[in-house]
Amino acid sequence: MRVVHLTAFGGPEVLQPATVPDPEPGPGQVRVDLVRAALNHRDVWIREGRPGPLPAILGSDGAGVVSAVGPGVEGVAAGDEMVINPSLDWGEGEDAPGPAFRILGVPDQGTYAERIVVAAHQVRPRPAGWSRDECAALPLAGLTAWRALRLAGAGPRRRILVTGAGGGVATFLVQIGAALGATIRATAGSDPKVARALELGAETAVDYHDPEWPKQIGEVDAAIDSTGGSGLDAVVGRLVRGGVLVSFGDTAREPAAVDLAEVFLEWRRIQGTTMGSPREFDALLAHATTANWRPVIDSTHPLEDAAEAHRRLVNPARTGKVVLAIR
Repeated sequence: MRVVHLTAFGGPEVLQPATVPDPEPGPGQVRVDLVRAALNHRDVWIREGRPGPLPAILGSDGAGVVSAVGPGVEGVAAGDEMVINPSLDWGEGEDAPGPAFRILGVPDQGTYAERIVVAAHQVRPRPAGWSRDECAALPLAGLTAWRALRLAGAGPRRRILVTGAGGGVATFLVQIGAALGATIRATAGSDPKVARALELGAETAVDYHDPEWPKQIGEVDAAIDSTGGSGLDAVVGRLVRGGVLVSFGDTAREPAAVDLAEVFLEWRRIQGTTMGSPREFDALLAHATTANWRPVIDSTHPLEDAAEAHRRLVNPARTGKVVLAIR
């Protein structure tokens, strides 16, 4: 089968097309012939040097058609169109995953490939009416957004700040949050991204380069952030007394300084999260089947052009998800 190998740690050029034998499902597993895959910043972090064996196949998001099932599999059959839940072996708890938890794609084989074998309980039917690009774009970013919004208490009259609203997860946060009835206030890095956030459902959107952005946003009940860095203190400062900051990333890649007095003297909370449980993934898909929103697709690239897709992923002009077309 065709794959893209991570051959070394470095720039996008280390992603090279290759051919490897087809995987075969074992007991309790299914093989999915992937049609689309989608990129996430996790792929970039691994490519740039997160330790691990090489060559490796990146990719946490994928959608396709079941082509084979292993012994003991029930409820899934060859020909079923599926999306893959990339939150592997979360466990039975909801507050946090168990010790076996990991994210699809390194150390396991990822979705930059024609075929993949996963446990049967990791696949779900493709949302009706969704395109293949949309199905592949949903799992990791959509699940992360769904859980973050739950932790932020999203619902009617709840004011939620979403920072960096041009990113993949952030576009889901704006859309799903608005669909759940929350009042979404967003920051973004350019006039086009500000306009896009408003189109997606934000009540207010401002450019975070403007030093007056905190005043323009006003007070919020919760904030959801994946940037971190030196701007995090200003985000915490927007929270009402008793408010919560939900953090799911660190794309600034620099230390964050928060005035703890602004936390404990105002009864504020900082909640970390990534991915979500199988129950949350099912709730997301149930919501998606009736929702009017769809994932924002920035661009689609052939599998063999994964290196160029990585360049697009880190381009400041990008808005939404970057997708790989496999077949």
